[in-house]
Amino acid sequence: MARAIVNAQVWDGADIVRRGCIVIEGQTVSAVVDSPPPGASCLDAEGRLAIPGLINAHGHAYSSLARGLAIPGYAPRSFGQILEQLWWRLDRALDPASVYASAVVAAMDAARCGVTTVLDHHASPSCIAGSLDLVRRAFCDDVGLRASVAYEVSDRDGQAKALDGIEENLRALAAPADGLARAHMGLHAAFTLSDETLARVAARIPDGAGIHIHVAEGPEDEEQSLERHGMRVIERLDQFGLLRPPSILAHVLHLDEKEKDRVAERGVAVVHNPRSNMNNAVGTFDLDGYLRRSVVTGLGTDGLGANLLTELFTAGLLQKHARHDSLAAGFGDLAKLLFVNNPKIVERAFGVRCGRIAPGCAADIAILDYAAPTPLDGSTILGHLLFGVAAHALRVSDLLVAGRDVIRNGAFVGVDEKAELAKAREQAAELWKRVSKGGGR
Repeated sequence: MARAIVNAQVWDGADIVRRGCIVIEGQTVSAVVDSPPPGASCLDAEGRLAIPGLINAHGHAYSSLARGLAIPGYAPRSFGQILEQLWWRLDRALDPASVYASAVVAAMDAARCGVTTVLDHHASPSCIAGSLDLVRRAFCDDVGLRASVAYEVSDRDGQAKALDGIEENLRALAAPADGLARAHMGLHAAFTLSDETLARVAARIPDGAGIHIHVAEGPEDEEQSLERHGMRVIERLDQFGLLRPPSILAHVLHLDEKEKDRVAERGVAVVHNPRSNMNNAVGTFDLDGYLRRSVVTGLGTDGLGANLLTELFTAGLLQKHARHDSLAAGFGDLAKLLFVNNPKIVERAFGVRCGRIAPGCAADIAILDYAAPTPLDGSTILGHLLFGVAAHALRVSDLLVAGRDVIRNGAFVGVDEKAELAKAREQAAELWKRVSKGGGR
């Protein structure tokens, strides 16, 4: 039986806003019409705004339980010290229960922000084996979102942990595709990866798979690569054949012009994470430089929240501020990040058309409780999403992924939100105790 979202203000994700009915057959949109077909099961949007489900192209669900965490003596003076004093202590303290709790909180947060797909980047050195199953279960099975999982392989905890991380990624990559879950070969960053480990990854990564890695987030990545290997990060990754179209390079703040040219030549995607970059004081993304080279340039949160519309709003403000140009990062450029390129990244990973409410596209749809105070059409939609929804209040009344309800009338369908948050608070309290002792289980 067909489903239909009726009485909606439908933005197709490109340039059309119309009052109409979204018809869904199975997991895809079959039509946008004036009225539902006979016998269709109807969801009444009551005049609300329906948009394509949002995509987070680089997230860290494992950071969810860090909210409010205070570490005695925390006083970093560099990006490397932020990692050492906070994030590496936190990830070492994760156990299976807190991995799952972190992931289910991240998935619920994402859904509440209209996000239907997350490309997650996980780390839990004290419990590597099976950790991606927990992340996948939380996102895909229990909450009902799409997710690509990846374990960030690193030599920072020794070679044995690096080998375990590779195996965990390979296991996830070999899992049967189920429509909601996919995987990347996760790598932390070049400065924590030996040539031996990169060679192992290159030898074992399946054909058609891509890596998901932090690149030049802080200057340390490039400095160490030059000092130890005599080449910059992009050249080093390319040397191992890891710059392939399905790959995702997060941050890419400190690449030189030749590296940007090579990224463009190899056809890999890069992901901008403005709020995280600002919070860590690591630099400003060269938005114009990547878009000018036609690099697939997407948007992520890097674990700092789940609100992609606010992330997009911040991306625009940051470019204007850093370049002293009020015309920088116009609506056209910003739309490319979230509504053109993020769907391209997902299509590469999942093999599904997404990012549009149009026939043949995945029925991943967010319905926003937003009443426009000014004319709403294809020419004004970005202004409403940024200066209306992002700048004021984002309220998701309904969320569908692959045609299935995730949120219905403001409530989760497949998960008990209050119960999961109560469990998460218990896990967070125990996790914080372990972190305060220096990490580890």
